Amino acid sequence: MIVGIDLGTTNSLVSAWTDEGIVLIPNEFGEYLTPSVVSFDNGEVIVGKTAKERLITNPDQTVCEFKRQMGRNVKFDLGRAGSYTPIDLSAIVLKKLIADAEKFLGEKVDSAVISVPAYFDDHQREATRLAGVRAGVKVTQLINEPSAAALSYHFEHMDQDEKFIVFDFGGGTLDVTVVDAFANMVEICNISGDNALGGKDFNEAIALDICSKFGIDWEKLDKKNKAVLINCGESIKIRLSSDDKTKTMINAQGQEYEYELDQQRFIDISASIFRRLTIVLKRLMNDACLSPEDIAGVIMVGGSSKMPSVRAYMESLFPGKIKVDPNGDVSICRGAGIVTGIALRKDDVKDIVMTDICPFSLGIDVIGDKMSVIIPKNQILPASKMGRYYTATNMQKKLQFNIYQGEKLKASNNLKLDTIEFDVPPRPKGEVYADVRFSYDLNGIFDIDIYCPANNTEVHRSRGAQEGIDQDKLIDIKLRMDELKKDPREIPEIKYLLEKSARLYEEGNQYQREVLRNEIEGFNNFLDSASIIDCKKAAMMFSLKLERIEQSMFSFETETENLWKQYIESELDGDCEEDDEEDKAD
Repeated sequence: MIVGIDLGTTNSLVSAWTDEGIVLIPNEFGEYLTPSVVSFDNGEVIVGKTAKERLITNPDQTVCEFKRQMGRNVKFDLGRAGSYTPIDLSAIVLKKLIADAEKFLGEKVDSAVISVPAYFDDHQREATRLAGVRAGVKVTQLINEPSAAALSYHFEHMDQDEKFIVFDFGGGTLDVTVVDAFANMVEICNISGDNALGGKDFNEAIALDICSKFGIDWEKLDKKNKAVLINCGESIKIRLSSDDKTKTMINAQGQEYEYELDQQRFIDISASIFRRLTIVLKRLMNDACLSPEDIAGVIMVGGSSKMPSVRAYMESLFPGKIKVDPNGDVSICRGAGIVTGIALRKDDVKDIVMTDICPFSLGIDVIGDKMSVIIPKNQILPASKMGRYYTATNMQKKLQFNIYQGEKLKASNNLKLDTIEFDVPPRPKGEVYADVRFSYDLNGIFDIDIYCPANNTEVHRSRGAQEGIDQDKLIDIKLRMDELKKDPREIPEIKYLLEKSARLYEEGNQYQREVLRNEIEGFNNFLDSASIIDCKKAAMMFSLKLERIEQSMFSFETETENLWKQYIESELDGDCEEDDEEDKAD
């Protein structure tokens, strides 16, 4: 049995595709949301609602929000219970969700689709997959959280064709995504986000305001008193979701305080949070080259989206376009469950097609610590692209490639993923080169292939946690990856077009040859660096251009050279400019 899991910072959920369709699975309290909190009590491991209560009563042996540390080399010291990594703690939560699912479904769960923040980097995604492995399941796919939310929303609105934004503001992360949905197609266009921004920050803002108002030194508080104030902050935040103002009696450090907060004051103390939110939205709209008028709606999902101040803020940016998903709290989990239905080829969802994109640029460093991007951010996945790099000094004996992930101009400011180095024959600079190919799969598998013709050196390295993937699926993934790495000129339809263009060039006059030469060179240059998917798109446009040229060349109507020039300028050149822009956008 396969399940879909939303492994959240604050709460986690599990779903499955059954004969009745998508089903959310309740925990022992009959609730769908299980707090992502782990506590230890004399050898017993407690997860969820009960563990959350122990954040105050037993803070030294209870931990939450560990998802924010996924992929980082940190440990949580829980006293007598020992030290645990974020992977360990996430695995404990996953085991609890899987146990709930097995009890509810009455059968063993051996596989899972797990959602991750879109802005999770390579290390964080690998850590999430390893947590699944330690929990005893095969992680068949990691799906970006906003992609899952978009799939869930469109599944309920299949009759609508629109471009919308999914604003996923949860307890610990913010992901914002532009989605183009039509018929059975859900296309993820652009992603932006902040892995360290969520509802938790509002709780802390209120806790700090309490300290400021009553002269309490936050830094000198012990874990228990900090937990008390943060818990009060969360309660106050929730009450402000329905009331304009609230009064609360707070016990801290053995004293009682009366604290009052209204919406305006709440907005004031949360100003830095809204500034960070603005940065994410600006980055998204800039990357997508969109204005608010281009968006049909903004779908609000995630617990923090319920806050009136957040909705009012979003309404000010996208007037009249804010849509609240009634399934907002569970939409990511529903989406992950729908993915399991697609994988199982269930009738209701087997024809749904969802594309996803690379959330970060992938590249290498070149002279001057510059980032040379090979697979750009927002590239449709799966993708495989190549870059050619030459020796930079005379008699250079080695080539070293440092692989990075990120958007910083200086390569060293990005996340370093790997280093590959090998010997090359010493020759004058620029004579020795290596072709570096990056291939990235929807499952997070990242292949690096380097070939140096000068000494016939080949290096292959595969990144991404493959331990938890079923071997048959892994073989299938590898076959698809190998297909992506092929020279696009080997694709029959592209090979045919290249031969056709060569034949037309031989048969054309000097004006026709000039146009064909530019088109053929441009197409070949594109084939050298683009992904197979993009090459196939470009081939369709190239085919249309060749057809128009061929029709004009072999028309039986008398046509002067001047008329031919006019045709090229008015018909072909204008189309080429548009096509070039489309290719760049792709």
